[in-house]
Amino acid sequence: MRIPLLILFVSSALLALVAGFTKEDHEIFRLRDELAATEGPEVTFYDFLGVKYGASQDEIGKAYRTKSRKIHPDKAKQSFIASRARATASPRSGHKSEKPAVHVNKAPSDNEIHAAVKKASERYARLGVITEILKGPGRERYDYFLSNGFPKWRGTGYYYARFRPGLGSVLVGLFTFGGGLVHYGAMYLSWKRRRDFVERLIRDSRKAAWGDESGIRGIPGVDGTMTGTTATPPPQTFAQGNGAAVLNRRQKRTQEKESKREDKKSKGYRRSGTSTPLESETEPGPQGTKKKVQAPNGKVMIVDSIGNVFLEEEDEHGSKQEFLLDPNQLPKPTFRQTILFQIPAWTYHTIKGRISSAQLNEKQAELASLEVTKSGEEDGATQEPKSSVNGLARKRGKRNSKLQ
Repeated sequence: MRIPLLILFVSSALLALVAGFTKEDHEIFRLRDELAATEGPEVTFYDFLGVKYGASQDEIGKAYRTKSRKIHPDKAKQSFIASRARATASPRSGHKSEKPAVHVNKAPSDNEIHAAVKKASERYARLGVITEILKGPGRERYDYFLSNGFPKWRGTGYYYARFRPGLGSVLVGLFTFGGGLVHYGAMYLSWKRRRDFVERLIRDSRKAAWGDESGIRGIPGVDGTMTGTTATPPPQTFAQGNGAAVLNRRQKRTQEKESKREDKKSKGYRRSGTSTPLESETEPGPQGTKKKVQAPNGKVMIVDSIGNVFLEEEDEHGSKQEFLLDPNQLPKPTFRQTILFQIPAWTYHTIKGRISSAQLNEKQAELASLEVTKSGEEDGATQEPKSSVNGLARKRGKRNSKLQ
């Protein structure tokens, strides 16, 4: 009991500490972080304003007026343009022929001027807020933090307001949370619901068939009244003549079923190419005594003597098939089945398939062009002898005409 109480006490203390920070405290924390980022990590409000720690209200007001004139955005703009367009006494680069004189650099662009003015405006606004804090009741709170140290943890609201994520980060976070954890949770609950349904269906079917949820029938040692491998030992009648056992109808049907089963097993052997007998796999089915029951959903269930429950279904051809109900056969979902993994995998395989199909089309086009060039070369090789034969025939015709 001590550990939960300690955790509760620490949580309450942290909650009270976070709840103790007001809006003015968060404003002081924000200004301190901005000063540390722009002016330096050791710069205080007093240093930025240009006064001492115990300065009076008049000294703070006078320092504010002096500082505001120096860092006003209009004056900062002029100072920035003048500093960029300062005069130099050396010739410009690439102009060695010029005599040493006063040369003016290129003026800054509009974007550079706009960035400088924006930075000066932020600094000017920061100066006004700091002056209001030091001249008002917030000075006492700032002096307290300055003397005792600023807290490292300032509440989730402060950090969210200071470092709130953009739209892209929010979408990625939602996709990771929704497509990963939420989707896996939904699949797990669905798998758990299906498993519980199958287990409940098995228990109800066993109870309806044998009056017991375990459904174990015909196994020696489970029930004290059972002595054999059948649920109820069939009675036997003996003939008066030779004393041979005469079986009743139930025993005959049982023997016929067993003989048929043995015939199926014997026919199930197949031979390989080396004439080695191999036994073919037989489909599992109800064993021993079985009963048919109807589930609450209207399905027909078959319960055998060892407690297995089978679902009996009839296909479109009228043949009945039996399917074993086993909750362990339901595959448990994994994180790889969530959208967080499936969508990137589908995208990767799609892009890879398109690239491979494009490469295959290029190879087929190259093979087709090679076949066309080879066929053209073969046609040219077959046409050359024909042309030479025709030429010789024409020459012979000319000689014969001259001789005549």
